[in-house]
Amino acid sequence: MTSPSPWKSADFRRVGFALAFYSFCSWMLVAALPLLVAQRFGTGTDLVGSLALRLAPRILFAPAAASLIRRAGSRLPVGAGLIVTALCLFALAGVEHAGTLQMVVLTIGFADTIVVPGLLALRAAAVPSGRNMEANTTFQTIDRLAKIFGPPTAGLMLTVISPALTFLALAAGHLVAAFALCRGVATPEQMRVKREPAARSGLFREAAATMRENPVLWVLVLPALGYMISLGALQPFLFWLNHDQFGLGAATWTVLLAAQGTGAVIGALVSNRLARTLIDTHSLLMAYLVASLLEGVTTLALVFAPTHALATVVLIIGGIPEMVAFAAYFTLLQQRLNLERQAVFYALSLPLMDLFMVAGVLAGTLHSGGWMTLRQFWFVASAGAILPVLPFLAFRPCRRS
Repeated sequence: MTSPSPWKSADFRRVGFALAFYSFCSWMLVAALPLLVAQRFGTGTDLVGSLALRLAPRILFAPAAASLIRRAGSRLPVGAGLIVTALCLFALAGVEHAGTLQMVVLTIGFADTIVVPGLLALRAAAVPSGRNMEANTTFQTIDRLAKIFGPPTAGLMLTVISPALTFLALAAGHLVAAFALCRGVATPEQMRVKREPAARSGLFREAAATMRENPVLWVLVLPALGYMISLGALQPFLFWLNHDQFGLGAATWTVLLAAQGTGAVIGALVSNRLARTLIDTHSLLMAYLVASLLEGVTTLALVFAPTHALATVVLIIGGIPEMVAFAAYFTLLQQRLNLERQAVFYALSLPLMDLFMVAGVLAGTLHSGGWMTLRQFWFVASAGAILPVLPFLAFRPCRRS
C-alpha cells in the first residue's frame, strides 16, 4: 500500500516550516557575513577566520551537544540554539571591531553545534514510513531553494537597505523558526529521555559498533569527507573568482552562491523520479557514488570558466547530481539505522565533516598567502571531492545489505 504524502503529517509540516525559515536565514548569513567582514575589515585573514570560527565549536563540542540532545530530546535544545543565534545576529548589527565580531561568530558556532544535528534528528523523526527518498528530497529542496534566494536577498538588503537592518531581519527569521518548532505538542520521540553512556568513550564505542555492523556506512562517509573539503573551499574560491578573476562586485558573488541551489532544485525532480527505482542498498549506493563523482567533476570545471555567466551555468549543472547524492545519503542512513543510532552517527560524523570543511576553508590561505594561484588552489581543493569516490566505483560496493 502506498504511504500518504509526507505533507499530510503534522510533524513533517512543522519541521518543514521551521526548516524553511532556518535555511533561508542561514543561507542569507552565508553571504551576509563575508560581505560584512569584507566591507569593514578587508578580504584577507579576517574573512577566512570568520568562516572557520563558525565551524570550530561544531568540531570540538559535538559529542557534548549530542549528549544534551539525547537527554532532552531534539526540539527544545534546537529551539534554544535558534534563539541564541538570533541574539548574536542582533549583536552583529552593530559590531565595529574585528575581535568582537569573531567572538560573536564563535558563539553562533556554539549554537550551530546543537541546531545542526538536532534538526537532522527532527527531520529523521518526521519522515513518514515508506517515504524516505521523497521526504529527504523535499527537505533538501527546501534548503536549496533557500540557497537560491537567500544569498541574493542578503546582497540586495546589504546594498539597498543597511547591514544593521539586514542582520535584524535574520534574527527575526531565526526566532520564527524557533517558535515553529516549539509550538504544539511534542512527539514521543522528542520527549523520550534516553539512557546516556557514562562517558564520552561510551558514545565512541556505540559509534564503532554501528560502523562495524554496517560497513556500507564507510562508502557513504569517506566520499562525504572529501566532498566537505571541496565545499569548504568553494565559498572563498567563488568570492575570489568573482572579485579577482571576473572583476565584479559583491552582489554578483551571491548569484554564484545561488546558482548551485538552482541546479539542486532541478535535481529534486530527478531525485523524485529515481525514488521509484532506488529502493535497495546497492542501487542507492551506486546513485550516491555516481552523483558525487559527477558533482565533483563539474565543479572542478569552474577553473576553466572564462565569464561569470558560464561559471553560473557550471554551478547549476553541478547542483543537479548534488541533490541526488544528498537524498541517497540520508535515505541510506534512515534505512540502515534506527533513530537512536542515527543520533550517535550524526554526533560523531558531523564534527568530522565540519573538520574537513574547515580544512577546505583554511586551504584558502594557500591562495590568499600567495602560495598558489587561484586555479592551482581549486585543482587541489576539488580533488577532495573526486578522488575518494574512485576506489568505490572501481571495485563496486558489494550487494550485501
